[in-house]
Amino acid sequence: MKTKPLLLCTLFAFAGCSSYVNSPAVSRDRAAKAEAFTHPLIARALHAKPAIHFPATIAVAPQDSAAQEHLRALDATGRLDSLKALPQIAAVAPLSTLLLGEAETHDIIVREAAARMHADAVLLITVSTTATDGSVIAPLTVLSLGLFPNQRYEIISTALAALVDVRTGYVYGTLERSAARTGFTTSYGDSATAKHQAERQAMGKLFGEFPAFWSGVVQTHRR
Repeated sequence: MKTKPLLLCTLFAFAGCSSYVNSPAVSRDRAAKAEAFTHPLIARALHAKPAIHFPATIAVAPQDSAAQEHLRALDATGRLDSLKALPQIAAVAPLSTLLLGEAETHDIIVREAAARMHADAVLLITVSTTATDGSVIAPLTVLSLGLFPNQRYEIISTALAALVDVRTGYVYGTLERSAARTGFTTSYGDSATAKHQAERQAMGKLFGEFPAFWSGVVQTHRR
C-alpha cells in the first residue's frame, strides 16, 4: 500500500514533464537575443538615460574643419547669439581644440572634453557635401579656349547635428537641413565658391530650427 503514493508521485512527475520539448530553434533564438542585448555597444545605447540638468550648458563640437569654419563665421556675425538666450540654457560654448585635437571625434573623447567644461550636453555638428558636374556644351570647349562656361555643376550640402548627453551618451535628438546650388563654370574653373555658399546656407537653416528643437527637448525631459 505504501508504494501507491510513490507510484502516483512518479506518474505525476513524468506527466508534468511530458509537454516540454527541447527545441534547438528556440534555444538558438534565445541565445541570439541574449547576445544582442548583452553586447557592450548595444547595451550602452539601450540603457542610456537622460541626465541633463536645467538650465543646461551646451558644448558645441564641430566634427570637421568645414563645420568649424562655418560655425565661427556664424558666431562672428551674431547668428548664434539667439541660442544663448533660449529658455533653460545657461550657456552655449564651443568645444575648444585646446581640449580636443583636430582629429579626435570619437564619442567618448568628445564627451570627456565636454565634461571638462562641466557641460550637460554636447551638440555634435558636421557638414556633408556632394557635387556633380558635366560638360553640357562640349564642342565649344576648344573654340572658346575654355573661357565659355560649359560646365554645369549641382551641389547639395547637408548640415547635421545631434544633441548628446555628456554623462550618459543618451541622444536627445538629431537635426538635418540641406541647401543646394546649381550653375555653370568654365572647364578651367571650379565650384568651390558655390560649395562654400551651400554649406553656409545649410548651417544657417540648421541653427534656425534649433530653437524649436530645443523647446521639444525641454518639454520632454525637464523634471
